[in-house]
Parts: sequence; C-alpha cells; structure tokens
Amino acid sequence: MRRVRFGGSGAFALAVAVFSAALPLPDARAQSDWVPFKDDRVVRPRRNVPATEQPSQPPLAPMDGILYGRDRDGRTDAGGSSRQGGGGYGQAYPGTQERLPYDGQSAPVIPGPVIAVPGAIERQALPPVPGQADLPLQAGPQGRMPEQRPRGTERADTDTMRAAENSRVPGDAWRGLDLKAVEGRLVSLTLPPRSPVMSGLFQQLMTAEIDPPQGTQPSHWAAITLEALYRSGLVGEMGKRLERGAGNDPLMIAFKLRRDLALGDRAAVCAATKGLIARRAELPKALNGEVHLLSGYCAAIDGNAAGAGLAAEVAREDGVDAPLALGALDAISGSGKTGMPAPKRVLVLDYRLLEIMGPVEAANVLERAEPPLLTALALDTNADLKLRVAAAELAAAATAISARELAEVYRAAPQESASEPVFRRANLFKSIEGETAPGRKLAAARALLDDARRTSLYLQIAVMVAEALDAVPPGPDQGPGAEAAIEAALAAGNGKRAQAWIAANPGLKHWQALAEIIDPTFRRGPREDSLAVLDETARRNRFGADTLHRLATVLDALDVNVPITLWETASRTPQPNTGHLPATGVLPELQDAAKQKQVGRTILLALNALGGTAKSAHILALGDSMRALRRAGFDGQARALGLEALLADWPRGGGA
Repeated sequence: MRRVRFGGSGAFALAVAVFSAALPLPDARAQSDWVPFKDDRVVRPRRNVPATEQPSQPPLAPMDGILYGRDRDGRTDAGGSSRQGGGGYGQAYPGTQERLPYDGQSAPVIPGPVIAVPGAIERQALPPVPGQADLPLQAGPQGRMPEQRPRGTERADTDTMRAAENSRVPGDAWRGLDLKAVEGRLVSLTLPPRSPVMSGLFQQLMTAEIDPPQGTQPSHWAAITLEALYRSGLVGEMGKRLERGAGNDPLMIAFKLRRDLALGDRAAVCAATKGLIARRAELPKALNGEVHLLSGYCAAIDGNAAGAGLAAEVAREDGVDAPLALGALDAISGSGKTGMPAPKRVLVLDYRLLEIMGPVEAANVLERAEPPLLTALALDTNADLKLRVAAAELAAAATAISARELAEVYRAAPQESASEPVFRRANLFKSIEGETAPGRKLAAARALLDDARRTSLYLQIAVMVAEALDAVPPGPDQGPGAEAAIEAALAAGNGKRAQAWIAANPGLKHWQALAEIIDPTFRRGPREDSLAVLDETARRNRFGADTLHRLATVLDALDVNVPITLWETASRTPQPNTGHLPATGVLPELQDAAKQKQVGRTILLALNALGGTAKSAHILALGDSMRALRRAGFDGQARALGLEALLADWPRGGGA
C-alpha cells in the first residue's frame, strides 16, 4: 500500500464548502444565492489558469515526527503581527526567537496565538477548570460581591470550563440582535476560541435551549449553531444537538453526515449521501458540488475507480475548488498526476479520501488539519498512536477536546516509548499516575508542569495533574512538589485543596494571594494581608514586567484597590505594548453591550476583544473583557480569565 505524500510546490487555499451553513429557505432560487458564515469553506467559481502558470507557494516546512510549528492557517495571532504563511517545525515564528529543537528535554510550542516579541515564545494558556470548589458568588447591590456564599455546594464538572448555576446564559441572550448581526460577529471570530474560558462560554451560548436571534426560524438557527460547533471541533456536541431532532430536513441530514464523516462511519456517510443526491434541489447551491465529492468518496470505498473519477469531473463542472479532494479522486481513478499540492488546510473529507489511497504522512496533515479532523484523529482508538497523541495535544490546545479526553489518549501511549519525543508528556503523566510514593509522585508532577509551561497545554495538563495528585495528602517539606500540587489544584478550580497545601507550607503565601484573586471566599484573613504579600513579592522582583502589569490589570478589573506601592512598582517597568488589540470601536461596544445586559453580544465581542487567550491579549483588552463579563453576570468566568492570564507565570520557588 502506498504512503500518501504531498508533492508539488503549491499550497492551495482549500475552499471546499463541506456543507457550509447555508440555511434552507422557502424558495430554491434563494437557497442557491444565500451562503451565510462566509469564509474559505465556500465553493468559489473556478478561474481559467493558463497551463504555464505555476502557483507560488513555499514547500512544506521541515518536520521531525511531531507537528508543533505554527497556527494551522500559517498565521500569528497578535495585534499587528504577521498573517502571512511561515514558520513550521524547525523555523521561528515571525518576530520571535528561534524555536528549540524537540530533543525530549524541551517542549515544542503548540500552534496558537503568538505574541510577536523578540526573544519570547508565547505559551498559550488553557482554562481553569472547576473542581471541588464552591459555586461563584452572585452579584450583590451595585454589582459588589458578598463575602460569603452557601456552603456545601460544589461544582461537579472537573473536565471542562462550565458556567456556574448562577451564571447560565439567560433565555433572552440574543436580545437586540438579529441573524445578520450574529453572523457578522461570528465571521470575525477565529474558531475554536483560543481562550478555553471563553470557549466554555461560547459553547454554552451555542448549545443552550434559549430563544434564537430575532426573526430567525428555528431550523435556520440550528444550522448556524451546528456550523459553529463543527468549526470548533466539538463533534460530540454536534451529536447532542442533532439528537434533539434532525428529522427529514436535508440540511440537518447534511450536518449529521459531516459528523459521521469525522467519526469515520463510512456506511452512514454513504447512505446519507445517496439520499442527498436524490434531494439536491432542496440543498443550497454551495452544497451541490460537495455532494459529488462525497459520491466520489463512496465510489472509491466500493472500489469503483471510474465512478470516483466521474464524480471529480462533475464536481469541477459545478465550480468546486477543492484541490486536495479532487486530486485524491483523480489519483484513485488513475487519471491524476504524480504527487498532490501541499494544502494550506486539510479538511475531514480530504483526509478520508487520502486514507483510501494508503497510510497518510502525519507531517503533511496535522499542522494543517481543521479542528474537527484533529478531534476525530485524537479520539480514534484505531489510529496510529503517534498520530493520535500529536493530534490530541493539538486538539486540546485548540480547546476542541477536554483535559479528561487528553488524559485518556496519554494513557493509551505504549509503555516502551521513552525514545519517542511525541510521547514525552504522555510518559510523564503515566509516571505520575503509576507512582505510589508521594515524594516521587510530586516530583513527576513538577517535571510535567515545568515541561508543559512552555507549551499551550499548560492548564490542560495542570488539570490532569490535579486529579492524579488527589491521593497525595498535603504536607510540609515537599519543596517544589508542594507548589506543583498548588498550581494544579488552582487550575482545576479546587481552592480548598490548594489552601490545604498552602497551610502546610507557610513559605508559599503568594499562592494564597493568587487563590484569593480567583475567589474571595478563599480568603483566610483581611484582604490587606494578601495585598501586602503581593506588594512584597513585587518589591523583590519576583514578578516579570508583563506579569506585574497583568496582575495590576486583573486586580483593577475585579474592583480590588491595588496598593499604591504595587502601582508604583509596575510604573517603573515599561507598560506592555504587545498582545491582541481589537479593531477601533470594539472595546466601547463591548462595554455598551454589557451595560445593556445583552449577553450574546457581550460574549461575542469579548471573544473578538481577546483574540486568543487571556495571556495573549493586550492588557486593555483583558481588563475590559473581564469588566464586561462581570457586568453581564459572569463573575466566575471573569475571575477564571484572571487566572488564565496569571497562573503560567506566577513565581515559583517560594514567595514573600
């Protein structure tokens, strides 16, 4: 069986409309003209390319078995940074220091938003996850937060960022917005959201049983939500949404087909494709050519090479611009040239076609894979384990899978894999779970956290570590291991566990100060005491300049009176001028939306404002986003953003 490689020098923009969220309208002609949620997934008319014209593209970046080199679209994602292709494993991000080779001792940086600052590699933060902590506070009069809350109430979900019971998206979340306005906001977002705190809010917004935007038919809105979930890699959530009743609606069937294709259910895909071919007139025009590609896929599965080639020809006649999928069908039919173009993006259908041809070179796929493909590969128990682990890390970094799902993939890594760099973190994690001696367990946890801090997996892995350390009793004289336990507990939202470790190690009071920022009910004394600890830690230059400014921003956004001395210490360092800043007008509009309690608009604008994670956002965008979320009723999520901004750079090795 031949191994699939990409040849040629081109990196074509894949513009396949794999069931773009064009929603069915009463008039078939109107259907063919209306394609919402426009971007590179829309079928574009083919242009005649002279035979002598050669598309200009760089070749594939060098790889070494794992695929941590850049954003899957070849972009950096910071204000004013480059949007051009570049980077790749073994190459530096534009504007950053040279990437370290993966030698099993250092950790590659997983694709994500990159702050283009000389000499710095951005480590994208992941979400704090609720653990066995109490529910967040409800806002009191004038938006102030009460000091106490009912005891005995615990968060049950320790796997992904969920809104607390008193922070649910309200039924009128889309008040003040019509479908056109919502679509306009969605188009401006990069999905999935890179901040897992915001990813949880976005997922809740798109899946809650609430009223759709004004003037929107339920079936139309269902298709929009399914498109958003798919682009975020949330294939499982798509299934839950479809269980509410896809009925006989051809567009809902198309979304179910997309989900089944991601899961590799060939029989279900081909049965649905056959039915859709018979109902092509009921589908938007943008989907007609894609149905032909799917029919070619099913022909290839049946060994019908001629049928695969015919499907490719008909798809071209319908204007489908899908170089990789069409090239695969041509190769299967025997009419294709040697090699295929190196794409900018690999879609699920592309990969499924390549699978038919033979084993796929992972280096050609993962860094270009769309989020649902990463999810599918990560959760495929029959996939090659190297491919699966690498896909799982990328999917977790993109918030497409949870920490618990990543842990399951790590556990599946082979035991005899010490020489394989791709299994490094998996082996460290398994050693934590396998150790019985508390000291060795904590040491392994610290090693994994130190490794993960340099990647965008830090908080996801910290959540996994917290669960693995549940059996270790808090105690003194554990050195760096105690800090590892505190870090992990805070990331998992388990403030009580963190406090127990802090109480047993009095030299770590600066961690208590961080815990009180996240939740005031963790306070063990007057607020002034923890502020004094922060002030002393800053005086001792334990905070980096950027961290110090983010700390002041977080405290101010939470209405904490920042000590004058702390402001003065921060003022002696240059204010960060890096990170994502949204377009002019977004931040004032965000505050207006929060003031009017327009929840849906607030969440979408906050996503726009942050651009990536809380850590990769400009401090102005971070502060305004936290204030807006609190005003809109999401105090817990605002505090979680504060943790996302601070935890990875919190001082280690003792505090004030």
